[in-house]
Amino acid sequence: MSIFFVFSLGFGISLSSALGAIRAAPRFGLLDIPGGRRRHLQPVARVGGLALMLTLLLRPVILGPPFEFTPLERTTVLAMAALGLLDDHRELSARLKAALGLGLAVPLARAAAAGLAAAGHPVHFLGMEFPGSFWATFPFLLFMYWGLPQGFNLIDGANGLAMGFALEVLGCVWAAGFPHPYIAGAVLACLALNWPRARLFLGDCGSLSIGLILVILARSALLGQGPDHIVWLFAYPTVDVALVVTIRLFHGRKLGVGDRSHLHFQIQDRWPRLGPWAVPALLTLAAMCGSETFLAGPWRAIPWTGLALLLLLAAGFGMGSLPVGRLWLAGPGPVLLPGGVEERRQGQEGA
Repeated sequence: MSIFFVFSLGFGISLSSALGAIRAAPRFGLLDIPGGRRRHLQPVARVGGLALMLTLLLRPVILGPPFEFTPLERTTVLAMAALGLLDDHRELSARLKAALGLGLAVPLARAAAAGLAAAGHPVHFLGMEFPGSFWATFPFLLFMYWGLPQGFNLIDGANGLAMGFALEVLGCVWAAGFPHPYIAGAVLACLALNWPRARLFLGDCGSLSIGLILVILARSALLGQGPDHIVWLFAYPTVDVALVVTIRLFHGRKLGVGDRSHLHFQIQDRWPRLGPWAVPALLTLAAMCGSETFLAGPWRAIPWTGLALLLLLAAGFGMGSLPVGRLWLAGPGPVLLPGGVEERRQGQEGA
């Protein structure tokens, strides 16, 4: 069975599922209503995650084995999707959602760490060698299974950004020799309905479950080659979350309360003329960082350049969010002041 056929099959099933879910969204209260940080003008269906989960559930029925996921991984992905769907419908507290996500990550990390310990191979990370024992690898794996899906969830704030990043991760894993055309086709179908004009959003059902799927696929493909590759692959959401956490902590804001501190919002608010280019620019930097997984020799200058630019951008916005750094990053967007108050510049909406 050709890769193109499998890719097209995933695309077609996902597209059909998504179009049906969009029609049913108002009946089940799965609409994203404009207001607050949300700048879209009309309600948008939060059903991308449901369409993707249905597409993935149909995969073994239509294509049969081999399966991409173990039974534990399939169960955990579905549980994460259910958690996200509950949040889409009931808006769970950030603390409860994080705690439940941590509970789902523990068995995955335990199983993966036990597998590495049984293999007995040392783990190389940041140029250092660590024993492949259970307790040496479990903390990293736990952070990976818990923190990275949460980070992917947090970057899902602009049309095309999260799904574009998902396709980049799948592309880097593919370049490393592990293709997943069915999943890539399914994600591309939802991206086509999300960018440039959004007819659906992933919702937490999609962002949490797809984030976990990406981590599972990256671990299977790259962990044996070194955890460094996974760090590079998810450099963009990691830097973005670090920026947001730093700004919120400095201003005494609750970590679980959303704002417009993310990189994509900062570009849109501070540099409105560059706003339409925020998503392509960030995805370019993310792709440059992720290329570390398959580039070698002098080509490794590409991921290092991407990481340097990403860190420079985050540092600039971080300094610009402080009272002492506002002037050097002056722009027409909102400036975050101590206590979480936003100064509205003339001619601009507040976040």
